[in-house]
Amino acid sequence: MTDTRPDTVVQSFIDAFDAADLDGVAGCLSENLVAEVTQKDASTIELHGRAAYMANIEALDIPTIRPSAKVTQVARVGLDQVLVMVEIRARRKGRVLHNHAAYLMTVAQGRIARIWMVEALPEESDSFWKT
Repeated sequence: MTDTRPDTVVQSFIDAFDAADLDGVAGCLSENLVAEVTQKDASTIELHGRAAYMANIEALDIPTIRPSAKVTQVARVGLDQVLVMVEIRARRKGRVLHNHAAYLMTVAQGRIARIWMVEALPEESDSFWKT
């Protein structure tokens, strides 16, 4: 990744997820990433490190399911932070998911160093990915 502007890095991260490019997703993340990930009860868990975050992503099996992830809104919060709204659509085992998630991301040295995530329908999302 050559463009290290926070909004470009975050867009690359979402584009890689949309393309089911796990190497691309990982390439956008700092090795020391800290991420708050929404749980079905709307609480969050904190994941430490790129490997832990990628294990969470890999459990979704995005190369097989091929969910659509599209940025619907971007707001620069500061010099190193971007707030993005993402629309997620997926089909799996006869089920359909249509959800939105907001991510506040801090970018340092061209990589995402911190992620805070909130979801519109966390229980529905959890049910979709786990069944």
